[in-house]
Amino acid sequence: MSDYAKNVVDKMNRQILFNMPLGKAIILFSFLFFAIIAVGGSVAYYFAMQKVLGVSSMLELRQTVDTRKLMLKAKLDKEILLMRVLSEFPDIKGHFLNPEDEALKEAGFKALERYASLFHSKMLGWISLKDSNYYVNGQFMEKYDYSNPAHAWFFETLANEHRPRIRVDFDYLNRLIYDLYINYPVYSEGEPIGVLGSRISLFEFLSDLNLPENSYVFGVDGIVVGAPAERIAKEKKNLKEIFGPHGEEVHKKALSLRRKSSSEVLTLGRKHYLISGTGESDLFLVAVYEIDAKKTIKERASIVFLTLLFIMFLVFIVFNKLIIYILRPINRNMLLYIESSLLDELTRLPNRRFFNMKMKDEWSRAIRGRYPICFLMMDLDKFKAYNDTHGHSEGDVLLRETARIFDNCAGRVSDLAARIGGEEFSIILPNTELIGGQKLAESIRANVEKAGKATISIGLVCKVPTLQDSMQDFIDTADQKLYEAKNTGRNKTCW
Repeated sequence: MSDYAKNVVDKMNRQILFNMPLGKAIILFSFLFFAIIAVGGSVAYYFAMQKVLGVSSMLELRQTVDTRKLMLKAKLDKEILLMRVLSEFPDIKGHFLNPEDEALKEAGFKALERYASLFHSKMLGWISLKDSNYYVNGQFMEKYDYSNPAHAWFFETLANEHRPRIRVDFDYLNRLIYDLYINYPVYSEGEPIGVLGSRISLFEFLSDLNLPENSYVFGVDGIVVGAPAERIAKEKKNLKEIFGPHGEEVHKKALSLRRKSSSEVLTLGRKHYLISGTGESDLFLVAVYEIDAKKTIKERASIVFLTLLFIMFLVFIVFNKLIIYILRPINRNMLLYIESSLLDELTRLPNRRFFNMKMKDEWSRAIRGRYPICFLMMDLDKFKAYNDTHGHSEGDVLLRETARIFDNCAGRVSDLAARIGGEEFSIILPNTELIGGQKLAESIRANVEKAGKATISIGLVCKVPTLQDSMQDFIDTADQKLYEAKNTGRNKTCW
């Protein structure tokens, strides 16, 4: 198959779509189509799955948090109920009314000791309003007064008639840890006389809740008092140290839920914070959930989606194979047509029709590009005499051998050698200066002479064409130079 025919098929293909062979264009665009579907579908799926996983995760977290809140409330309710019962004991009231009476004091202490085993931590404290002495499990701790801000809780509790006051506070006296204080006012004849209090270590209390991973309990000051890792609570870390810049937003949202049992979801970036108040205790629970690519890919739906993408990819491969199979006979028929209509049957060089098409194309391109074009018109010397002497078959051999010389000398892809008719040939040299055309003409002349069967005469013209120039005049000038070479001795180039 001639290279000229293949080049023409390639150029015809490239004229159809984006200066690219049709087969390659179809493969490329089908791949791009698949890529758009795959990437677009993956992105849409990813964000959709993130939303679905976010909602389901939040529901799961909400359920977990609500369960922990119920456990916390049950523990607190038990402590409060015991406090309420003890606040009505005559011995305890008697001690609060007469704290100097040692007998009443002893009776009150024994009553508390009897019921201490029912409390969670068995740490009971009490203060009589009359002497303001603070006792824990019968041991004197300190005296309370209005001027000490740390003692404000006592006087606030007295104002809560028959209602508990639950608070989280740091034990600055001896334990040096955060405790949960459940304080209950004691009243006699409608007047406050003292406060009973139960103290629970938050470390112990919250460990019983079995907090899930990434869940924390903190107080109104933002200090974390409970976490899956006990170290975090013992180090008194605040929300900002744990959540970074998001810590302030979480704290602010939690304070808006103070004294409430409701919960809200706070979304900051890719993280979701489920924040819940615990009512009277001034404690808050926060659970953090972040949906990343790994969690999305591990979902069963992701495996199904990726399988569908793989099947679609296989379909595209089969489609491309089918297109190539369909185009193969079309290209073969196109090549046969080009060979029969545009190539010279004997030399396999482009014929005059092909030459005319190429010449017009290169002439227009040279005008647009403003570059020179060289044109060679050639004729074998005394070919008729050679034909008569050696026979037509030898004449055909000479023509074919000469055509091969043209192919070897005019080696650029843009160069075109054509058989104009009989023993007459031409070569188009786009973007070539006169000196380049002269060198090529001399190379052809020398190679034909060296073959020893004939010589060749060449007419050469070269110019940078403009819109005012005539292509036919350009060709006629080359023809005139050819006849000049013929008439001045043959086997030479004139320009």
